Amino acid sequence: MTTTPPGWYDDGHGAMRWWDGAQWTEHVAQPDPEASAAPTEAEIVAGAELSGPGEPEAFATEPVFPAAQPYPVQEGGAPVEGYPQGVYPGMPAGIAPAGGGFAAATEPRSTSKLWIVWVVLGVVLLGIVIAAAVVIPLLLLSASTANSAGQSEDERAAVATVGLYDDAWQEGDCDSFAAATSENFRDTVGLLDCATFESQAVAFDENFDDYEIKVTDVETVGDQVAVTTNETYTALIDEDGQPTDPAPGATVYHYTLVQSDGEWVIDNLSYE
Repeated sequence: MTTTPPGWYDDGHGAMRWWDGAQWTEHVAQPDPEASAAPTEAEIVAGAELSGPGEPEAFATEPVFPAAQPYPVQEGGAPVEGYPQGVYPGMPAGIAPAGGGFAAATEPRSTSKLWIVWVVLGVVLLGIVIAAAVVIPLLLLSASTANSAGQSEDERAAVATVGLYDDAWQEGDCDSFAAATSENFRDTVGLLDCATFESQAVAFDENFDDYEIKVTDVETVGDQVAVTTNETYTALIDEDGQPTDPAPGATVYHYTLVQSDGEWVIDNLSYE
């Protein structure tokens, strides 16, 4: 009996199977497809004649479009080279793509920085006001202290007497008035008793408001002390003693003080 040598053979089912010389194995290989022969010119001409000039080809009724090319994806939204951004196929130029309105709405609004300028100016002005409120009283106190430091003990006592005299008039205190003045002074001005002084003090209170006294000069002359003051007020009467609209006023007074029983008292008063 003739034995077929091992090799690839057609197994009768259209596949190439390996024959090991005794039997078929499980190894199968598909045969290479036979290349179709190119049509000859005669076949091409015959096919054209059969179709006829008036019959459109079946596939010509449906336009063929190229397959859509997907845009490459790049992270971060950066434009990809070769694919323009902004205007897309099917969208007229000049119309923003969908979503543009939302992007504009979500953009942070620019805020004015003018409020910062006002805040800074407010802080600066507040600092100036505070500095003025602190420094000015200190300067006045310093000037007052400097003047006091240059005064003798008698001069300081004389200044204190002038202050007591001013308080007596504003408070209607007859005892303080008597302690601050000499008998000669009371006799000169016609205020020898408390009733007269108190009635004059009431009239003074009714005719003058905001009365303030400031010592401007102190000088010792022999056995006397001269004190000069600048006294400001709001007058409620005119020069004739008639009621009028409130008007600011100021008067310079010159006090002459002498010692009486060891105390400095006002003995004379004049004004400018």
